[in-house]
Amino acid sequence: MFVNPIYRLIEITPIPVILSAPSGKLEYANPALKQLLGYEGDEVYADDVVITHADDRELNKAIRAKLNQFPEQPLQIEKRYMHKLGHAIYCQLNIVAEMDNDGNVVRYISQIIDLTTVNKEAAADILLTHLVDKSNDAIFVANPQFGQILNCNQFAYRCLGYEKEELLKLTIPDINPDYDTKAKWQERVARIKAQETTIFESCLKQKDGQVFPTEVSVCHIDHQGKSYLLAIVRDISARKNKEQALIELANLDPLTQLPNRRYLEQLLNDVFSENGDVAEGMGFIYIDLDDFKQINDQHGHALGDEVLVWVAKQLKAAVRSTDYVIRMGGDEFLVTISGVTNTTILNRLAHKIADQFSAPFSCKGKSIEVTASIGVTAHFIGDGVYAANQLIEEADAAMYQAKKQPGTTIIHFS
Repeated sequence: MFVNPIYRLIEITPIPVILSAPSGKLEYANPALKQLLGYEGDEVYADDVVITHADDRELNKAIRAKLNQFPEQPLQIEKRYMHKLGHAIYCQLNIVAEMDNDGNVVRYISQIIDLTTVNKEAAADILLTHLVDKSNDAIFVANPQFGQILNCNQFAYRCLGYEKEELLKLTIPDINPDYDTKAKWQERVARIKAQETTIFESCLKQKDGQVFPTEVSVCHIDHQGKSYLLAIVRDISARKNKEQALIELANLDPLTQLPNRRYLEQLLNDVFSENGDVAEGMGFIYIDLDDFKQINDQHGHALGDEVLVWVAKQLKAAVRSTDYVIRMGGDEFLVTISGVTNTTILNRLAHKIADQFSAPFSCKGKSIEVTASIGVTAHFIGDGVYAANQLIEEADAAMYQAKKQPGTTIIHFS
């Protein structure tokens, strides 16, 4: 019945959609609408089936009258529908009139939002002037062979920072860095063709070069002897940011915002092979503050926390961008150093760290001398098999030797 690719989109969209005649007679209901109301096949089109709640049928007449009077103005209203089993379903109706070239209303296009499952505030933001063009998802029709963008909705070109005419001159590989080669694009198309509908995560590149993560629902369709890709693309930046926040919560020390022991374990698993070898030299510098308990006892734990935050900043300022500063717990810190080929690099960084404690910590009119005991060890390529924990223990042992000396002291493990 419906051959236009837009109707294929309506067919696969998870949002219930209705097309109805000016008289109100139901012309078409997509699978999502049938599922919402409990119908199968064509039974929803039977003459004795009325999907609107009995108390809202007069409301339907008022809606049609207003659309006939002002056909260019879409309507959004809450109303009730009837499930096949007899219970009411409270919904938000978004409806627009479709006109012919003479301005006569020939059809109503409706989108139904189930308010029992969708937040009303979010649903209130959906005001259609056209079902597809005002979707909150980017919608593309593309050529499978080359990825040429043949059509798109308003949200698609606006979210990417283009005018529509500009975007239609590009291909999907132009706006998606995942397909930087022809082979990658053809591999993706083959996987899409093999499945009726494919959902996967990808990304889109805006006109200014910024890239954001997306969730893509795409299908391969044939229309009048030609093949097309029809894609609904959703920006999932907010979800990814929330996931990243949870990762950081699990892997960052809440006080100093340094990586914690859990992150250190993951880091060492990535660096050290199962047999205890490394692809490049690794160094470890263990730092423990001297008499930190005395600082807490004399000045209070709140100021003690300020000292720890200060130390974290001092350590980060002393190391390279490729190194990691880990808070091991309490007043103990560990620096992991990659690319160590000799002791010169270690000595330089260890002394740079020690220099951070040459000036006292100042806060709220108080000046506190903070010193540290520093233990250093390294694993060079060719040194044989070492366990990561063994190297940390060596740096820890050297640090305890440093504690026997007054002031900030550096000891290399021997």
